[in-house]
Amino acid sequence: MIAVLSDVHANLEALRAVIRDIGRRGVGRVVFLGDIIGYGPNPREVLDFLKNFEFCLMGNHDRAVLTGPPRYFNPIARRATDWTRKQIHPSELSFRFLRPREYRLRKQYWEFLLGLKPWRKVGEMFFAHDNPTRPGDDRYVRKIEEADAAFRAHPDVRLFFIGHSHIPALFMPGRKEPVEFGRKYPFDERMIVNVGSVGQPRDKDPRACYVIVDDGVRFVRVEYDVKKTMAKIRGKPLDPMLAERLAKGI
Repeated sequence: MIAVLSDVHANLEALRAVIRDIGRRGVGRVVFLGDIIGYGPNPREVLDFLKNFEFCLMGNHDRAVLTGPPRYFNPIARRATDWTRKQIHPSELSFRFLRPREYRLRKQYWEFLLGLKPWRKVGEMFFAHDNPTRPGDDRYVRKIEEADAAFRAHPDVRLFFIGHSHIPALFMPGRKEPVEFGRKYPFDERMIVNVGSVGQPRDKDPRACYVIVDDGVRFVRVEYDVKKTMAKIRGKPLDPMLAERLAKGI
């Protein structure tokens, strides 16, 4: 079995709850589709967790921390990106004024992020953070036409796993299927699976979301201590809206 996670966004409480759930289910493999950091209050602790996964991909917020926020980021996302960068960037200032161990930690985080790729193919499975047609261009798969374009772009791929929108979704060629949590979707045909978000759900359900893959695909929701994460966000120089949206799943 494989657990496929995406969009933790430095939400340590949500990630820990999902990891516990994965352990209870006996899932042996965990992969991650990007957006490790950004928005949330625990970038370093979440990076420590994810370094042990089978593989992790580059998300647009991960890339923004490395290279600077793109123009389409709103002011709240920009401020969160800047704050996150200050927590992990091994700058000359950090080297001069921080303890050597702290500098080494920051260097490890930075090198890990630099080594992330935008997509990965494993057999007939294709993993990407955003649109598989052109991974890394920050575009979404929200419409049937966008999904069908991805199917055409990769005719040898049977299963696609993506994140980015924070909304669980399931596409087959020519149609979009409603997502039912707990139901197993067999691999009867090609599909694109948006695994939702662990740390920033936006489908009006605040619970963490991920998928399990064995002889089919199952969407899973997990309760976590949302109030604890909200309190942490309010205790950092992050916008309070980032806390409020967690309680509503928006």
